[in-house]
Amino acid sequence: MDKRLLAPLLLIPLSLPALAGTPPSFDCAKAHGSAEQLICQDAALAALDNELAALYPKAIANFTPEQAKTEKAIQRGWIKGRNECWKDADPGKCIESSYQTRITELQIKGGQLMVPSPVIYQCGKGLTFTAYFYNDGKLPAATINLGPDLQVLAYGVPTGSGARYEGQNLTLFTKGKEARLERYGEPALTCQQSGKGSNE
Repeated sequence: MDKRLLAPLLLIPLSLPALAGTPPSFDCAKAHGSAEQLICQDAALAALDNELAALYPKAIANFTPEQAKTEKAIQRGWIKGRNECWKDADPGKCIESSYQTRITELQIKGGQLMVPSPVIYQCGKGLTFTAYFYNDGKLPAATINLGPDLQVLAYGVPTGSGARYEGQNLTLFTKGKEARLERYGEPALTCQQSGKGSNE
């Protein structure tokens, strides 16, 4: 092949939106801030944006008006948080993670995933909790029910052994039938499966 034909191609920036594939769900000509501009220049981030845009109306379709109103406020807060990724050391990775966690959250909240069998854990004599492990979402995730009014959504984090799920003020480590529950301001608890269901 004539190398002279390749030379002009090498001068074209590969990050141009025209070369990035399908544009995101918003108008890149009106992109606000460096986070949205980065999404317009990155095909993978634009694909995540489109995935979320398609999922959102489906996820809230069966919500009550009050639930939908709350979720819309959460979505606005999420967009604000995503746009703050420009401050991160790796803005692209931050934006990617932001989309993946939000998509997973909506998949679970909106009933887009089959509800797994509950796994019951007994932590000594002081605490029993139930966990639902979602392995088919955008990210591995678990909903952890610590009481009638306390449910935490935790996301899977890669680990060398077993599994680790991180949520707000909570980390759950699982390995086989054992688990370790860490909560902010509370002593860590060692727990054992004590009911039907499995996260394997």
